[in-house]
Amino acid sequence: MLALDSVKSRKLLVPVRSTTRKFYLQPAPPGKNNWYIRFTTPAINGIQRVIFRSTGSKEIAAAKRIAAQIIESFWADAGRGAELLKLRSDNATIGELIARYRERASQRPDTVRSNVRSLRMIVKTVHPGDPDTKPTSLLTASLIREFEKRQFESAQKRATTETRATAIQRVRSSTSSYVRQGRSIVALRKMKFYDGMKLPDLAGFRGENVESPKRSLPRPLDMKALEAMQRAAPAMAKDDPGAYVAHLLFSRLGLRNIEIVNARVHWINDGSIGIINRPEEDFFSKGCEGWVPIAPDVLKEILKFQPLCTDGYLVPGANQTERHDAVYRRHSRWVAQWIKDRTKTSYELRRYAGSRLLDLGATIFEVRDFLRHRDVQTTQMWYAYRLQNRQLPTIGMTDLLPK
Repeated sequence: MLALDSVKSRKLLVPVRSTTRKFYLQPAPPGKNNWYIRFTTPAINGIQRVIFRSTGSKEIAAAKRIAAQIIESFWADAGRGAELLKLRSDNATIGELIARYRERASQRPDTVRSNVRSLRMIVKTVHPGDPDTKPTSLLTASLIREFEKRQFESAQKRATTETRATAIQRVRSSTSSYVRQGRSIVALRKMKFYDGMKLPDLAGFRGENVESPKRSLPRPLDMKALEAMQRAAPAMAKDDPGAYVAHLLFSRLGLRNIEIVNARVHWINDGSIGIINRPEEDFFSKGCEGWVPIAPDVLKEILKFQPLCTDGYLVPGANQTERHDAVYRRHSRWVAQWIKDRTKTSYELRRYAGSRLLDLGATIFEVRDFLRHRDVQTTQMWYAYRLQNRQLPTIGMTDLLPK
């Protein structure tokens, strides 16, 4: 805010068309942050009023615009319009954000609806009323924390002593899902949707953690199932090349679904594929960025299907929808023939790829880098069962010096 002696600065002059009088923005009273406007109204029934009112904005340009609307209302309709005026900053409303997202998003309609429904529910849970009329300035880390708190409070009230543990686990899962879906609307890769729209800093809203549901301990895959998949893979290569290439990227490179859908030939360099942020391609890595080495024979097998691919993508498919279907649906259904007791069938092959590296002698830190986990504790959690029975090698009589 400017000092009191600068309130007549031309920078603070409010542009008003209904009168020749000059009005200036005023500093806020102690304890307030927004710009205010002070003026004397025209006489109504012989009575004049002194108005001292917040513009609801900390930014000069927005405050001047709102102040002009307030002043002109008193000259035009005795201030009745000012009473209805919604005072807010220039930040877009959540309804405007959602409308732009629906217009630009290329996801499946069901996904778009779920994401929108989750964002509205998060806002409405903490701020009652129509969420579409609320400003996007509400999308903060504190909104996520308060939403999570209220979800847990509601679950605890409904639960009995016998059902409390199950209810808490269920609300952890649902809260995590709602937050993930709602935040996907303002994910970094989607911010280009909102060019020209004024939005607040959304880093806190994107980054605030919620308590994840407790997962069951990892279990090794059934070797008979893996052998059956290996025998069936050549037939899938002929019948469904898209799902087959996805299978290789899951099981040999340990890539995530979203990475496989977006992977392109030019990501490969010097025998490795770069899973790094690529804003020009609207791709942002989940977890850590990194380069994943590819065995020469695997790379040769993947590139064999390039004549079936479009625009340099690794997974065959005429468009994004076909690639998405190959990775998320067809391959998952194929794997589910043998992996029947897991929630993420295809993803189990990513985890298995990490365990195979451990079997081949890789350290837990090398596996972390291969899978691009943010924290080695995540890697240790998933592969504790592989590490428990590993024996430390001995140093023999002829092993003192490296060979």
